Amino acid sequence: MKKLIRVLKKAKNISAWKINVTETESCELFYVDKRLETNRATDVVDYLVTIYVDKGEERGTSSFTYYSYMDEKEIQNKLDEAVYASKFTFNKFFDIPGKEAVEISKPKTNLKNRPFNNIIKDVEKAIFRADKFKDGYLSATEIFLYKITNKIVNSKGVNLKSIKYQGNIETIPSWKKKDDEVELYNMITFSSFDSKDITKQVKEALLLAKARAKAKHLKVKKLPENFAIIIQDEEVEQLFSSFAFDLSYGSKFLHRNHFEVGDNLQGEEVEGSKINLKMVSMCEAAMNSSPVDEDGVVLKDVDLIQEGKAINMFGSYKFGYYLGIDKPSGNLPVIVVKEGEESIEEMKKTPYIRCVKFSGMQLDLDSGFIGGEVRLGFYFDGEKEIPVTGFSISGDLNLIKGKMVFSKETVGRPNYFGPKFILLKDMHIV
Repeated sequence: MKKLIRVLKKAKNISAWKINVTETESCELFYVDKRLETNRATDVVDYLVTIYVDKGEERGTSSFTYYSYMDEKEIQNKLDEAVYASKFTFNKFFDIPGKEAVEISKPKTNLKNRPFNNIIKDVEKAIFRADKFKDGYLSATEIFLYKITNKIVNSKGVNLKSIKYQGNIETIPSWKKKDDEVELYNMITFSSFDSKDITKQVKEALLLAKARAKAKHLKVKKLPENFAIIIQDEEVEQLFSSFAFDLSYGSKFLHRNHFEVGDNLQGEEVEGSKINLKMVSMCEAAMNSSPVDEDGVVLKDVDLIQEGKAINMFGSYKFGYYLGIDKPSGNLPVIVVKEGEESIEEMKKTPYIRCVKFSGMQLDLDSGFIGGEVRLGFYFDGEKEIPVTGFSISGDLNLIKGKMVFSKETVGRPNYFGPKFILLKDMHIV
């Protein structure tokens, strides 16, 4: 990388530069049924160079990929192309981060304690320990362990390095149904290895495939009044993300935000759970935690929403600069939401449908629409949960956001930690 920096420092037609280096070390296993088909290890280094060109009070940017085999002439050719491209991107001037004398947080993980080729064998055992059903099985499984080292160097003295560890398990749980077979896709992510938790999640995925095979079309006309909808996992994260990113610097600067600091996001009267949400850099349950963002900002946690009221904003250094923020927070990667006071068992006071698999939930803050087609749900009739399919839900977020009830149960996802379930009232089912 020294020759790259040497060319950048000599260039007179650029005003600033940044280099993002990502080294990804992986250990990967691929299975068909329980038969190992491919065993692979990789070590890949990627270099992304961003240059900044100024013209008066405007700044343009462009990026190019650097490869270690390039000589200085090849680098210069790439740089010249990027400078030309930047002339089509001029916007209002913004600065880039400078050097900070701060300590970088280190990840809390047991994935760094042993070689990956040892850990991945234990992951394999944990997965297939759950594959014990007569009519259900894993038709395909892929396991990935990653060590990702990020380095950021820029022309204002930033020189930072951070490391994170990640695990991904992709499975296709299948269930036989007479002469047919039902398949689902399931993803498990983790930043620390927990054998029992992985076995539990794989078993739950197989049982969801069983439920999908047995699911009957929901008879909407026979549903009782005052019916509730429960969403979970991915859709819960999506809902909280919509509130969080509405309070980003970018949304504010581009006039796309619906809320301002000081607003009650859930309305003046809140009957359900009040949102307490913060953006954080490091969370052990969230795989995509990072102490530094892609611009080289050393991240500090921001309390965004307290008791349903917006109290702060967050976002990139660029948009923070545009808004005149003294110390922009940077792009914090993880949403953390305080859990509610009701368990999923306590939510069974009233009939509901728990929506487990969507074809894709839509959420639009402009119109207030929230809904989508549900591929698999569980209808609770007051006594037991019955697997159902073939229906859609819809509602007006403006009417229901003050009545949402958050669960005591929590879940960790790549960019989220918080309530696993949300009970929504006044939803429509078709």
